[in-house]
Amino acid sequence: MGKKGVESMIEEIKVYIENCKPMPLSQTKISVQKPELLSMLDELELKLPGEIERCKKIMRNKEMILADARTRSDAIITESVNEANRMIEQNEITRLANIRADEILENARNQAQQIVDQASEEANEIRLGAMYYTKDKLTEMRDIFQKIHDMEKENYRVLIESLENDTYVIETNMTEMDTNINMFTASSNMSYEETDDLDSAFSNEPAPAPAPQPAPSYQEEAAEDEEEPEEDDDDVDVYGERDEEEDDDDDFDDFLDE
Repeated sequence: MGKKGVESMIEEIKVYIENCKPMPLSQTKISVQKPELLSMLDELELKLPGEIERCKKIMRNKEMILADARTRSDAIITESVNEANRMIEQNEITRLANIRADEILENARNQAQQIVDQASEEANEIRLGAMYYTKDKLTEMRDIFQKIHDMEKENYRVLIESLENDTYVIETNMTEMDTNINMFTASSNMSYEETDDLDSAFSNEPAPAPAPQPAPSYQEEAAEDEEEPEEDDDDVDVYGERDEEEDDDDDFDDFLDE
């Protein structure tokens, strides 16, 4: 509504009032939306001073042009009348004077009418130029607002796309993390189950029975007692074998000491 003229705005207010619902049991009272009507009146009030000032300026220019035209026309007519009177005063040229006076008066009227027509045309051109100037300014303002609107719309679109992309990346990372957690949990459960199975197998395995040996003779036992040196029973396990693991620990301790 801001792009319309004062006449269009007044006509729109009239149409709005005509379309309002009448009050119950009344033909002269109507029900109006106060905010909407006040908004139209406020906008009309804002445009009215400028429109009135432009009209006054156009009218002043028009009045000045018309006044100048009237002055020039009156001067021409006065001069023509004076000249005609002088010619009439001369008896011998009375007829010619009248003819000349009529011609001068006709020319004066034509010139005056031309001046008035030209003044009206110039006034109309001034008013039309003022309206075109106002329209151009309003068009510039509309283009600026439209450009700002398009820029802000594009900025919001880019921001939304960026946020959507970030959300997608976060959700993808969360999905990968859930997959890794599930795989790690499954792998840990399998490792625990395998360790439990191995421990159960070792705990349930029976100890091997010693191989039967032939009973040695008295002489062989005596010879073996003389030939074989005494061994430390601490290094022999329950199966009659030496504890190699303890020897390996001793070697590792010696390596650390070096």
